[in-house]
Amino acid sequence: MKIEIRSDSIHLSGYVNAVERRSAVLPQRVCRNAPGDFVEVIRSGTFAESLKRNPDVALRFNHERTVIDSVELREDNIGLHAEATITDMEIVSAAREHKLTGWSFGFTSPRDEWSEPDDKGIYTRSISGLDLVEVSILTKRPAYPATSVEVRDGEATEYEYRHTEEENEVSDLTEKRPNNMNVRQAELDLIRIMHNA
Repeated sequence: MKIEIRSDSIHLSGYVNAVERRSAVLPQRVCRNAPGDFVEVIRSGTFAESLKRNPDVALRFNHERTVIDSVELREDNIGLHAEATITDMEIVSAAREHKLTGWSFGFTSPRDEWSEPDDKGIYTRSISGLDLVEVSILTKRPAYPATSVEVRDGEATEYEYRHTEEENEVSDLTEKRPNNMNVRQAELDLIRIMHNA
């Protein structure tokens, strides 16, 4: 994700999720129906199908509060791409302080399949349908590795969201490594995805 810092706003653009790519290991508690800890893969076309049904998806901050009511989203051959301009000063400040770590997303009504566990007891969940509710900009560790951040100055339903830390825990990933390391890894990951597509 690219973040351009302006005088009174930030402009965000980048991939919320790279389709056909495995997530980090997610704990069983993330999904009520999970048979154990698991990795997840969102199948190609899943986001596009959801956006046709509901193109108005909110942008939130750490899944907790709405920043803007609708963010520009599209699925391409890499994955779910987002673009938005944000004037929320808490997020602008977090960007200036290099605290933003990536994207996440929240959804309901998944259409999924589960594999048998691997030799470490980790299941694989393949999602081919969902209702996208929101995308979030994070100060937590993203569940999908290719959603890292680059900062440049200048009826009751089950709800799931995707990051790998406790809800109120703030990641200090960007303080432990150079700013460009996240960027370079994301670029390499996306090149591999495009090469294998």
